[in-house]
Amino acid sequence: MDEKFYFVDLPGYGFSKMSKKEQEQVGKFIEQYLNIRQQISLIIFLVDIRHKPTANDKLMYNYIISSKIPFIILANKADKIAITKVEGVTKDLQKELNPIGDIPTLPFSAERKIYGDAVWEHIEQYI
Repeated sequence: MDEKFYFVDLPGYGFSKMSKKEQEQVGKFIEQYLNIRQQISLIIFLVDIRHKPTANDKLMYNYIISSKIPFIILANKADKIAITKVEGVTKDLQKELNPIGDIPTLPFSAERKIYGDAVWEHIEQYI
């Protein structure tokens, strides 16, 4: 191996304006990619901390669980809510998506680059 690791950003389903047919094609692409790529060591599942998990979030969560690939949940856009609410909202997201609490659910902000140390601690376990 080349001693490198890569982040691969798969197509999202969030607020895109895809038709149902296009969404189905994207879903098949993601499924194929996750099944074919043997080198995947960790999935980083991004959700928006500002909103309750959507039906699509729950569907994707269940699919990731069924893939048997290790993953973490990143509650992104943590800079968009009050810092005093981040921990509570993150815990609420975890309860809704992962009531058992066995999947790490971490706040994150790509824009302000905060909460990254805890995220990297989890990622480094899989590199």
